[in-house]
Amino acid sequence: MENHRVGRWRRSQILQSVLLWPALVLATSLAAAAEPPVDLSLEQALSEALERNPSLAVERRDIEIAAGALRQAGTYEFNPELEVERDVGQARGPETQSIGLSQTVWLRGQRSLRVRSAEAGLLGAQSTFQDAERQIVADTMNVYGELLVSQWRKELAQEDLGVVSQLRDAAQKLLEADEVPQLDVLRADVEVRKAENRLVAQERSVANAQRELALLIGRPVDTPIRAAAPTPVLPVPKGKLAASGQEVFERRPDLTAALTAVEARKAEIGLVNAERFFPELKIGLKYEESREFNTMNQRYLLTLSFPLPLFNRRDGELDSALAELAKQEAQVALARRRIEKEVSTSISQVLASRRIVDEYVQRILPQQEKNFTLLREAYTFGQIRITDVLLGQREFIESREAYLDAVGTLNAATAELYRVLNARL
Repeated sequence: MENHRVGRWRRSQILQSVLLWPALVLATSLAAAAEPPVDLSLEQALSEALERNPSLAVERRDIEIAAGALRQAGTYEFNPELEVERDVGQARGPETQSIGLSQTVWLRGQRSLRVRSAEAGLLGAQSTFQDAERQIVADTMNVYGELLVSQWRKELAQEDLGVVSQLRDAAQKLLEADEVPQLDVLRADVEVRKAENRLVAQERSVANAQRELALLIGRPVDTPIRAAAPTPVLPVPKGKLAASGQEVFERRPDLTAALTAVEARKAEIGLVNAERFFPELKIGLKYEESREFNTMNQRYLLTLSFPLPLFNRRDGELDSALAELAKQEAQVALARRRIEKEVSTSISQVLASRRIVDEYVQRILPQQEKNFTLLREAYTFGQIRITDVLLGQREFIESREAYLDAVGTLNAATAELYRVLNARL
């Protein structure tokens, strides 16, 4: 009886000395990194993405191109024409020369129609750029959320490795004290190898997410980045879950771009109609003089010319422009229906994912931690085998992994909600 009590006391001391959560292991692992990671908040990541994202730099050029087209549209298309003629006849023939100036004049308001079309093009380019920003914000949030979850998974893998390593050490010490069979040590060794493999996999996931985020925010892809957030859950845009359809329509730049395309098509139809019949007039003023022997003749001419719409009345261009307008109006209607669907789907996904995460935080994880604590205590007093402890520890880890899976789903849904609502932090 006394020997059994001493053995149980020895087992308790050994387990208490090694069964601790590996905070020191985690700190040592982070300190051993060759280059300390750059802490980056979500706000900083979004700010850098909007300022330095490479794809946005390309989209900005389209605005400059459209601005140049607008400036050209406001410039009168036809320059004055200067015509000079000189005809030297035969030895005794007349000598003639003339000079004239002509100008083509629009008759149907083509300049204002061209400006209107170019203004719609500029507004469309600006809306397209804003839509690209909307996509970059959502992509950055999504990748930032992935990095957050990957970091927590890595920490979980480190804790897992620390726990099974301590269990293996405890089993080894108990084996040396003839308290447990060698099989306990062998089983613990297997779990250590599994935990090491999981840690390597999570480190790779963190590195991949870091590279993705660095590309989005315009940093070198090999920059070590740490998502500095107190929790792995991205913030949901406040006050936006009850946004009205009209409010969302007004916030969506892709819908604005589609509406401006309709205006551009209308301006093009007006321009085609204006240029079908007598669109322009060419006015000229000409002076001529001729010399023959000692006689000089002079005259002034006023010339008018305009195209006769006999063969090309641009009927095909008008039909094409009308069809383009109908297509673009259908695109606007489709965009509205798609936005309504996106809003409804995104909000429901966020709410459902939020409930799952809350269930893990409030009930599942606390209960699993309590169960695992009881298992460790039972093993300390020799009431269960090490396989029971490892199984309980595995269930606890799996619960935390399932929680992070749920968080990853919530973060993806949250990023999509920002995309759909065109929301900002």
